[in-house]
Amino acid sequence: MTVAIDGDDTARPVSSPPTERVMRILELLAADPERHFTLSEISQTLDISHGTCHAILASLTGRQWLVRDLQSGGYSWGPALAALARPVSRQAFRPELQRLFDAVGRQAILGVRQGATVLVTDSVGESIAGLRLGAGFRIPLVAPFGREFVAGASEPVKKAWLSGLGAPSPRLRRRLGAVLDEVGRRGYAIDRMSREYIRVYSALQALAADGEPDEITARVATAFADLTEVDYLPDELGGTQRHPIASISAPVRDIDGTVTMSVGVAPFAALTAAEVADLGAAVRETAARVQSQSTACGEHEESP
Repeated sequence: MTVAIDGDDTARPVSSPPTERVMRILELLAADPERHFTLSEISQTLDISHGTCHAILASLTGRQWLVRDLQSGGYSWGPALAALARPVSRQAFRPELQRLFDAVGRQAILGVRQGATVLVTDSVGESIAGLRLGAGFRIPLVAPFGREFVAGASEPVKKAWLSGLGAPSPRLRRRLGAVLDEVGRRGYAIDRMSREYIRVYSALQALAADGEPDEITARVATAFADLTEVDYLPDELGGTQRHPIASISAPVRDIDGTVTMSVGVAPFAALTAAEVADLGAAVRETAARVQSQSTACGEHEESP
């Protein structure tokens, strides 16, 4: 703790007014997480100037600590804070990843949400043909990436995720809406393997080095989404033909229902629809076990 020494040699804490303002805003919204507070309400309630309050809210929303409803303009508690509330040990779920790898023979990965990015904290095995998705790999949580994190979320969260694309074409907006519905229905997201996928993922990883997506990141993601077909819809994944699959990822929720982690496999191979379904089921089962263990720990920590 930083301290100052008074004239009588008494140590006293030194406060940080900018930090205090951020904390007061978070505490206000945390007291009623389902409510959307307007900028004016927050500014007047906390006696923070309009300009300063707007700047703080913009920064917190950029990292999805808060979410802004596009219709009302109000701010509410964001999903990224859930991951910060319960940090995950790097190898806390290594046995489950090992079990998944042993069952399917494909690299198994655990991704943890950190602000506006997803960080790979642990993995078992490796994908010889694909990207190196080991611990430390970071990708921005910007559309069309990270679909398993937002598919079951509230409409404001989905809108915030889509807003990262700027002004997507009607076709792309419809596609992503249908894809989110399908990911929510089947319980996992599928990334198509392509030359563009490899290149864009490598570029996005470099752009995410500072931890927060920027305008360049959004433009790269938009270009990728416009030039490729994102995920698979039911009529696109069937028959006996093989489909190029990069990864399959399922969500892991905390005790509040917010997706804070994901479990995935990275085959980087051409698979039949049946093989994709089998991998998807295995990933879902592993995610469910990780979720059960994680929420049990959370409930134990909160019990009196």
